Amino acid sequence: MCAALPKILIVTFGSLGDLHPFIALGQALQREGFSVVVASSSDHRERVEAHGLGFTPISPSLADIRARLGLDMGGLARRMSEDDGFLFRDLIFPHLHQSYEQLLAISAGAATVVAHSIAFSAHAAAEKLGIPLALVTLSPMLLYSAYDPPLGSRAPFIPEPRARLSLAYNRAMLGLFAELADRWAAPLRRFRRDLGLPNPGPFALFRGVARDIPTIGLHSALLAPPRPDHSPNLLVAGHSFHDAATSMSEEEAALLEEFLEAGEAPVVFTLGSFVSHGLHAHYRACVEAAQSLGKRAILLADKEDVEELRAGAPASVHVAGYVPHSQLFPRALAVAHHGGIGTSGQALRAGKPQLVTPFLGDQQDNSARLARLGVARALPGRKVSGTRLAVELAALLEKPDYARCAGELAPRIAAEDGPAAAAQRIAQLARRRK
Repeated sequence: MCAALPKILIVTFGSLGDLHPFIALGQALQREGFSVVVASSSDHRERVEAHGLGFTPISPSLADIRARLGLDMGGLARRMSEDDGFLFRDLIFPHLHQSYEQLLAISAGAATVVAHSIAFSAHAAAEKLGIPLALVTLSPMLLYSAYDPPLGSRAPFIPEPRARLSLAYNRAMLGLFAELADRWAAPLRRFRRDLGLPNPGPFALFRGVARDIPTIGLHSALLAPPRPDHSPNLLVAGHSFHDAATSMSEEEAALLEEFLEAGEAPVVFTLGSFVSHGLHAHYRACVEAAQSLGKRAILLADKEDVEELRAGAPASVHVAGYVPHSQLFPRALAVAHHGGIGTSGQALRAGKPQLVTPFLGDQQDNSARLARLGVARALPGRKVSGTRLAVELAALLEKPDYARCAGELAPRIAAEDGPAAAAQRIAQLARRRK
């Protein structure tokens, strides 16, 4: 009789951008000899199980959130873009106890718990059960460092400090923001106190990587390399390039291929799977910009918006729902997107110049890091208009340095296999427990 494989529990939540890297990580852990179970919103069950991973639902589901807040997906995205505390105060903190109770039962017998860096219930469950915990962050911004502070934010950091005084200033600013964040993290402190767990101090998320917890950055070191004030337990593993098989019909796939073959490479416009809901005005501005420059375009929109956008689109514009970026971006002239880390990585690997229109969360920081690499220009999502998009796209396409830098970096990014490197580190952690 064969012994059961040791189990690793992966806990994540959010949009496809928060799911796909963990699917790739789960498959890499399977190759390392583990049984993998993903705990996430019930909305993700079909995608996870389609990739051969175990799945168990935890709260909240999208339906739970929408019912409680009375907001559709577009409304949730708008609230997140307008209110920095909305993600924690309204989406995460109200479900801490419920998801913790679910995870206590699910975690039993696991060799390791691998959790999204802000999956606080999973952190607590692993700590309570004495199970090794590894944190995974998808966002370079969350690896807080005085040497490389959040970029493009409203906080007055010094972007590339070189003098001691500049570093001291950034440290003071990070500390100040940690103290301010700790005030609205009171529900998290109460939650841990109720469980008899210690208070980690002013909101640990804003203190950078905890020095005693193995932490993995599932993004390229070209965007955010390890810094002197990071923990020795940090591994910047590299990008994850997983994107799911498309649900396009054969007819839709044929129409897309026909459009691609019919003319010059198009500019691809996308806002990912979360921000895109109901933003018809944004996509119409994209069409206006492309037409004014005489460029063909592909719009990747929410499936519920595709037909309406198609109705007014000229022949030089193709509108589609989800298309795997790994298949489409290499055939693009340029990629205009929202700045999600997964989309950014795919555009980097394809070697295409990028125009980033950030809306919320880490997108502004990602856009600034891409600009720092010399592969992108940025235009805040709230300032998008057909005219401004056209100006920025023209500057992106007319200056050859953007395409040259993108082409030079592409082989380096393509050589990364973040999930494999992360799985090896997690396997070491799990096997030490035996």
